[in-house]
Amino acid sequence: MAVRNGAKGPITLSVHTAPVWVWDGKSERVTERVLVISRNHADNKIKYSLSNVDYRSTPIERLAYMQAQRYWVERAFQEAKSELGMSDYQVRKWNAWHHHMALVMLSLSFIVKERLLHKTDYPLVSCRDLRLLIIALLLNDPDAVEKRIQQMRVRHEQRRKDIERYYKLTATG
Repeated sequence: MAVRNGAKGPITLSVHTAPVWVWDGKSERVTERVLVISRNHADNKIKYSLSNVDYRSTPIERLAYMQAQRYWVERAFQEAKSELGMSDYQVRKWNAWHHHMALVMLSLSFIVKERLLHKTDYPLVSCRDLRLLIIALLLNDPDAVEKRIQQMRVRHEQRRKDIERYYKLTATG
């Protein structure tokens, strides 16, 4: 089934669900969960997850959609680590670690808000684009800001052409 649209067409998954029972070895009872197994048709990767939804009342399409949303969570962590310094901490106490993570999450929240705010003007804006633009703005150099915007436009045009080329290839092939 198609679960969402990607940059290069719809994301399709084969999904299987089954009720399973989990026991932690300590409690007196087992817990019922739903095992969701999905295979992405684009790369044949298989993903497994457990869910606590009601197996009988939740449609399989909803479970497939939720399974496909893992991409966005993983992407957010990847951007936080590579662009915002989530993994670049050198602290000795939990309090400092929590402060660092809070600042990274606050930065990521700001970046996401800006991406949504400017989605119509710059639909392909990335976390890196915004980080570089913010650095140029903080330097208070109008030439650096304009240079970053021009570089961003060139990258976005190249990416847009790549996406269009992919659609042309799939339409003819």
